[in-house]
Amino acid sequence: MRTEPGIGVFPLTDRLRRVAHIESASIKHLSGWFLRARPYENKHRLGYHVWNHAEHTNWLRERLQFLRGGLRNASLDPAFLDFVDLTCHAPSDYAYLRGAYQVLKPALLAFYEETLAQCDPSANAYDARLIKRIIPEIREQIEWGESVLQGDPDPETSQAWADFLQETLDAIGGLSSSGTPKGVVSREHSLVTPFTLPDSILFDDRIADKPLTPHDEKVKLPYEDALREQFRVFFNEIYAASMLAALLYDSFDQDMSWDFIYDFSRHFWDECRHSEFGAVRLKELGYEPDRCDQTLFLNSLSMPLLHRVCYLTMVLEAYYMPRKKPRFKEYEEAGDTRSQLFADHDWSDEINHVRLGKDWLEKLLEDDARDIAQLKEETTAILEQRAGEPLAQISPF
Repeated sequence: MRTEPGIGVFPLTDRLRRVAHIESASIKHLSGWFLRARPYENKHRLGYHVWNHAEHTNWLRERLQFLRGGLRNASLDPAFLDFVDLTCHAPSDYAYLRGAYQVLKPALLAFYEETLAQCDPSANAYDARLIKRIIPEIREQIEWGESVLQGDPDPETSQAWADFLQETLDAIGGLSSSGTPKGVVSREHSLVTPFTLPDSILFDDRIADKPLTPHDEKVKLPYEDALREQFRVFFNEIYAASMLAALLYDSFDQDMSWDFIYDFSRHFWDECRHSEFGAVRLKELGYEPDRCDQTLFLNSLSMPLLHRVCYLTMVLEAYYMPRKKPRFKEYEEAGDTRSQLFADHDWSDEINHVRLGKDWLEKLLEDDARDIAQLKEETTAILEQRAGEPLAQISPF
């Protein structure tokens, strides 16, 4: 007689709905805190984790579709939903990291491990395979969190926040499944700080809001000087990542489809990688990242979500595209294979971003009287209204 464990469809879907909600909510929370996290290294890593969670969510959604999974969030108890939301409302960036990486993610990891241990090797083969793909990435995230929290400037406050979250999680019975509510999540705590997107990209004192060398001046510089300025431009793509972070955060409250969130999570990850290209190469050349021109990000703040997609993909990225091939060729002719590697991947990604933007704008305008050309005109009008004068140029760098 078999004594191996196994999970039936009903309890399995209940478990997967819970982790799918945490994975999906993490995309929103990490995107928002990307803008508030001050060390740029933390920003880059949060962008990588957003893509982790997007992939996990996609896999879980696909599995639930085959399991008679029903409406995911409608089947979750209010206390669980309130707790997951609460984790975003931390008093500081390091407090958020401590709560997310020392409370929520360890609980998520334990829940995955518990579920895996109950899987029957035949009946739950799909589920075991899925969970085995996710567990190592959650572990890696937690390890990163432990490492970065060693630099926490206010560990007492952030630990108090983590303790509050742990107490709240314990009070509602943890992440375990239950058909009845286990408690009520209280926000009556001095450290609960309603999260809002900042009106600029926050950095520590290493990064100043400073102009970059204009393109027409940069191309006249000696090769080594031009190379430095070109990789400052790469690092500056953190402005594009920031536009996407705000876009993703707002997408959850503006009824955007999962496919939209998934595609732009990948775009967000790409822009974080491009900015990291700049940081890596500048250091190899003997420099440190020291500036971010926030002009283009600030321009986007007054735009509706639809126009932000248009501005980034069909205006800015399309505008920069003609620079990609000459830069790649320049590095090739100089025998600079290291710089060429980064330029090669950047060029490939950006081609896809323009295509992605065009495809999504066409979908979003299907029942709209406007077309992309008219949307671009409206975007220009918003920029001119913000500037108080006709648009002289698309980009200052």
